[in-house]
Amino acid sequence: MSKPAYTSIPPTSDNVYWQLKFSDGKTSIYVPRDRELDRQLKIKYQAELAARNPSIRRRKDNR
Repeated sequence: MSKPAYTSIPPTSDNVYWQLKFSDGKTSIYVPRDRELDRQLKIKYQAELAARNPSIRRRKDNR
């Protein structure tokens, strides 16, 4: 069985990508199984976000 090819970070219901690290009944903490893949997907997402939303910094009026 081959690993699925991810193009974005999947929801935590994807047990192939995510691993349950901690759960106390109220809170669940998931960590990616492949940290390098997670890092690459985050960088890709940040680049796409920056391309869609050019940073325009507006100064607030000092009143």
